[in-house]
Amino acid sequence: MTSGTVSSSVLSSALSKAVSSSFSDIDEVMGEEGALSQLIEDYHPRASQIEMAREIGALIEREGTLLAEAGTGTGKTFAYLVPALLSGKTVMVSTATKTLQEQLVQKDLPILFKACGIKGKARILKGRDNYTCMQRLEITETAEQHSRADWKKLALIRDWAENKTRSGDKSELEDVAEDDLIWRKVSARLEFCQAAECHGDSGCFYPKVKQKAAEAQVLVVNHHLFCADLALREQGFGELLPNMDVYVFDEAHQLPDIAAQFLGFSITRGQLDELIRDIKQAQKQESPESKELLEQANHLAEQVKLLNDSLGKWEKRWTWQQLETENAFQLILKRFMDSLSLVIEYLKSVAERGKQMTAVYKRAKDFEGQFKEWMSQTAENKIRWIESSQARFKLNLTPLSVAASFSRQREAIGGAWLFTSATLSVRDDFDYFANRLGLLEAQTRHWPSPFDYQTQGVIYHPLGLPEPRSEQYVKVCLRAAWPLLKVSHGRAFILFTSHRAMQEAKAILERHWEGTLLVQGERPKLTLLQRFKEAPQAILLGTSSFWEGVDVKGEALKLVVIDRIPFAPPDDPIVQAREAYLKEKGLNGFAHFQLPEAVIAMKQGAGRLIRDSKDRGVLMLCDPRFSSKGYGAIIRNSLPPFPWVYTAEEAIEKLKS
Repeated sequence: MTSGTVSSSVLSSALSKAVSSSFSDIDEVMGEEGALSQLIEDYHPRASQIEMAREIGALIEREGTLLAEAGTGTGKTFAYLVPALLSGKTVMVSTATKTLQEQLVQKDLPILFKACGIKGKARILKGRDNYTCMQRLEITETAEQHSRADWKKLALIRDWAENKTRSGDKSELEDVAEDDLIWRKVSARLEFCQAAECHGDSGCFYPKVKQKAAEAQVLVVNHHLFCADLALREQGFGELLPNMDVYVFDEAHQLPDIAAQFLGFSITRGQLDELIRDIKQAQKQESPESKELLEQANHLAEQVKLLNDSLGKWEKRWTWQQLETENAFQLILKRFMDSLSLVIEYLKSVAERGKQMTAVYKRAKDFEGQFKEWMSQTAENKIRWIESSQARFKLNLTPLSVAASFSRQREAIGGAWLFTSATLSVRDDFDYFANRLGLLEAQTRHWPSPFDYQTQGVIYHPLGLPEPRSEQYVKVCLRAAWPLLKVSHGRAFILFTSHRAMQEAKAILERHWEGTLLVQGERPKLTLLQRFKEAPQAILLGTSSFWEGVDVKGEALKLVVIDRIPFAPPDDPIVQAREAYLKEKGLNGFAHFQLPEAVIAMKQGAGRLIRDSKDRGVLMLCDPRFSSKGYGAIIRNSLPPFPWVYTAEEAIEKLKS
């Protein structure tokens, strides 16, 4: 053996000692007499949590890839953070929501840094649109046409930016809604930052936040930002995020769909309308003599409206193949593209007049490039489709598989990769998730929930309900749920697979329910949840966004009703394209796509009921296909192991216990 070579036995011995040491450190932090027991009141070690932490510690040492399903209540956040911190390596944690990002940095990580005896830094980094831009704020303030309400918001933003914030992060400013048009006008949009040549010494918030993020031991992002970075790397345009040693994806089941959004693209009518407004503002402030540009912008606005009108008044999804033969649509699309090209020519001639002109010119060029790609797309792995309604449209180019891109970038970046969620497997099989991200060589582990489902709740499956396609289905489901709703005094989520069914239920319950009725979309999600916890006899009606990421513990929630198995609509363009794509590969679209998606969604919905060891309640599953179809058994066997009951009396007995 030469002096520059380490034998495999020596390396193995060193690695074994390192892992053994890390296991000891984990026990010192998470064990019965560990640091966390001194810092957190009523802290109790959980065997599955410590076992998971040890597995992740070993993963970090070997720089491998692990798919880890941890049932509700396992405590997976501490299970991955403790070994990550003890490793001394740099860590990126990607979450599904900004709320979880803030919980990690503001609540969990300060405790764990202390428990692990580490003085490192944790930072949040969000997308540019979450940070204010002082230059854009000044430009927006100089625009003459604002309502009194908008002037008030601008004054709030100015005072906050100058006197109250160090990061410029919108989450610190509660008085202006995140989707408010005024906020979009003052946020750090990429095309403006490029035009303004912003950098860390420019006084802007975002470059400073990004620099601090690069210096953190733990960087917390969300899946959208990670996937935006992934798309830039895949296109060879550099990166948004620094390279780290360890990558953790919490709520990882959402990652494939989010990656598909960023490895494709979408263009909405709202984006085009906003571009036209910004062109007009730039013309007015930086090139007022360019009257023809203003005329062309107005003409483009007319073409956008005509494009929307050509798709009809009703909500619908179209594939490119359906639209290819629509002569009226094709003619209007050509006129729109001609108008956009003309606007770009005018913008090019005045782009040097100022930063706003430069920014809108770049944005218009980007849209033109995306439209041309969408109209000429021939790649077999991508689908072109449009969703439309009376007042909006959204044009999409969506990859049917992101496995090759994701796998390629993961290998290029290197390090240790952990994907964790309560819902990664179908009957303890991880193949569906692994295939979607190209993780076929990953190790897999499953830790069941520590909750006692046999005593904490039951699944009530009423017999004799009609098939879901019946016109009376929603009414019959509510009639079956009514005795339980009365006994539980509301305190119920009723979850639907469609907005139409939810609205039908709302119309019925408004006439009969004497308590509080809350409906998704009528108020912000967090406001609805707070009202649900406080209001007497509350029922909350929700669709997809309430099937997951919602945590109501204790007596406030006793009953969860799910109307039907959440299969995607068979006429959906993406569903049809993915099934055709799988068929070409010799696979069955239902078995290898529709069913696994439904299982994961059902596991998420079922997970709303029991959030704590003291929770009690009933999960009511209405859909007769749970018992009448062969695939119903696959879904049943993937759900928490509640006892199943089939009469209202048995379910009511559990509600009363």
